[in-house]
Amino acid sequence: MAMNIGTRKIVVDEAIAQLRIYAESNGAVLQYYDGLPGFTNVGGSDPSRVTLEDLARTMVIGSDLRALDIPWLLEVDAEKEFAAVPVDARLEDAAPGSALFEAAMELDEKFSGHRGFGQAKKSKLLHLKRPFLFPVSDSFIRMTYTNASAGAELLGAVHADLVNPANVRDFKLLQVRLNAEPPTSAARLLGDAPTLRLLDILASLLGEAK
Repeated sequence: MAMNIGTRKIVVDEAIAQLRIYAESNGAVLQYYDGLPGFTNVGGSDPSRVTLEDLARTMVIGSDLRALDIPWLLEVDAEKEFAAVPVDARLEDAAPGSALFEAAMELDEKFSGHRGFGQAKKSKLLHLKRPFLFPVSDSFIRMTYTNASAGAELLGAVHADLVNPANVRDFKLLQVRLNAEPPTSAARLLGDAPTLRLLDILASLLGEAK
């Protein structure tokens, strides 16, 4: 059986192999952006607003912020929108049309429209602030999700993959396998990562492989 991720498929054994390679070459991202091991600092030091620390963490995963982006992001008043989306809100619970899905889209909208601050940068920031709810999006992930480019479409498509019963089973198996990795394996860190982050990494690797 294979996991369905966007328009691609991957079996658990291959997913483990890919995650090992990712973890070995992205140790700084897992430590400073994802807060692994232990999955600490969820939502950042202040989950209700964007901080300089958040922006520094997104730089580690290649957000390529420009000097002009930084003051704009620090001054966005999204306290109400952040408050409407709990730090532990899960995309699995945010079906399109639900109150949580709409609240997520309102938060997304708050960080839209600034020239030069596109989908990839925004998704890296929103995933950091609400890591169970917002997928990271980059050009490779968009190649995997060819029918859902961004915004509500992408959120809905990733939600569908997260709640797909076959995927739920396989992601559980994947996490068991990651937690059983030897202590010397970098991939063991990913045992603490949200299912959404594992899906993101695999979607990016699958898109890159094409």
